[in-house]
Amino acid sequence: MAGRIVVGVSPVTGSPNALRWAAEEALLRKAELVAVLAWRPPRAPAAPGGRPPPTVVSVGGEDHAKVAEESLREFVVTALGSADGVRCRAVRGTAASALLEAARDAELLVIGEPRPGRMASVRASLVAPQVVHRAPCPVVVMPPAR
Repeated sequence: MAGRIVVGVSPVTGSPNALRWAAEEALLRKAELVAVLAWRPPRAPAAPGGRPPPTVVSVGGEDHAKVAEESLREFVVTALGSADGVRCRAVRGTAASALLEAARDAELLVIGEPRPGRMASVRASLVAPQVVHRAPCPVVVMPPAR
């Protein structure tokens, strides 16, 4: 393989356009395709008065990782028809940190299209600039789906 192309996959949308574009580019460049989905365990619900909640049923970290990996594989299969030839990595952490780490030795990083209305939100607007300004390789930002 000539290099590696990393594509960020949204846990909400699955980033189908980014996956398809990155897969085509990987094929043209004869590069490995790595799909990355960042995940974080859910927070415990807050209780009134600052007291801990009476009972919190939580799934272990390994279970969250397994669910994230299965979701990522489903997103890849939905977008590309198969996960063959795609290395799927579910990474615990924020989207920006997971993508920047995965792109350390990549020749290209592809990040997914924003969902309508999300560009105005503070959280969504922080990921793209962090990735674009700190990435160790060129970054392709997919335009919003129309």
